Amino acid sequence: MRRLIFISMLSVVLIACRQEDSTIPFSTKGASAESVYLTRDQNDNPVAVWTERKGEDLTLLFAVSNDGGKSFGDKISLPLTSDVATHSEGMPKVAFKKDGTIIAAYEKKAPTEANKYAGAIYYRVSRDNGNSWLPEKFLHSDTVAGRSRSYFDIERLSNGEIGAAWLDVKLDKETGGRSIRFAGTEGSINFGNEILVDSSACQCCRLDVYSDLTGRVNVAYRGLMKGIMGNSIRDMMLSTSADNGKTFTRPSRISSDNWSIDGCPHTGPSLCSSKGGLYSLWYTEGNGTGIYFSFKKNGESDFQQRGLVSNAGRHPQLSANDERFVMVWEEISGDDSQKFTNIFYQVTSDIDVKRECLTPKSVNAFSPVVTTTKDGFLIAYLMETKNGVEMHIKKI
Repeated sequence: MRRLIFISMLSVVLIACRQEDSTIPFSTKGASAESVYLTRDQNDNPVAVWTERKGEDLTLLFAVSNDGGKSFGDKISLPLTSDVATHSEGMPKVAFKKDGTIIAAYEKKAPTEANKYAGAIYYRVSRDNGNSWLPEKFLHSDTVAGRSRSYFDIERLSNGEIGAAWLDVKLDKETGGRSIRFAGTEGSINFGNEILVDSSACQCCRLDVYSDLTGRVNVAYRGLMKGIMGNSIRDMMLSTSADNGKTFTRPSRISSDNWSIDGCPHTGPSLCSSKGGLYSLWYTEGNGTGIYFSFKKNGESDFQQRGLVSNAGRHPQLSANDERFVMVWEEISGDDSQKFTNIFYQVTSDIDVKRECLTPKSVNAFSPVVTTTKDGFLIAYLMETKNGVEMHIKKI
């Protein structure tokens, strides 16, 4: 993989946004899509997950593809209450246990006079392919009202169970950062073995819980620490578990960017892996602005020196198979009179780097996500149209 990594970090490709080959909307006509997420089911089939709002009604939907993303089956729907959060850093998500049990998780906002960011994370379970759902439960053990719990991620682990991590209450008075906790299902539909991963993380950036090809559970997030001069440093961190989430390593920085910023940038990291090791993609303004990429070989503790992917991109995500990896992100185009947010993607292999703009230049598109299929990749995103905000999917 060394040659592949070298190419991806040093190549610069400039390509205008494409005007043709547009994708087809996947969301329901007449409804407004508010979030999008991609995952895979117990048979490794890609699954599209998104939310739609129509009037006062909010619904979580998902659909499974049995042909590698060429087509999708019937849409499964789960009604949500109006207090469920649908922002791009903490959208509702779906995960599949190895036995086919489906878990749908979501964050509910419950602000109080003392804490306007208060909320809780809930989940519901289906054992019949989404036809019926058990009553919702708290994902976390602490259910005291008025506390902040949000920005979660869920993932199927190597043992077939589901792991979850989230931002919890503040524990570090010096930094003001929020704690990160992890819990997993243990042969049942209940989450247990809840443990503290870190006591100080950036308050509003998404997490990434990722089970790599070696079976290790990785939790990546934007940390929050004090710099030499007392300034807040918000660099990407990683903590790893070799026992499916029972214990985690001491967190370490993915890259020492030393981004000093007094506020949350609302953009988290993304992880993926190949046989060679673990990849990470993130946004920073520390010692250079843009999206950066790094790689850590299996058996090594440190990531290699970062490489710049885009100095204009934000909100990156990535995915990999044995031959290629794909990065997706947002970039702003246009001039002072009118600006648009477009989706870019980059496909990298041993012999080639291909970078393109996926969406039309004259519309806003945002919140891209990507996952592998048996013969390629799927990219999903939201796009503004004359019919409102739609969810689109493209196979590459």
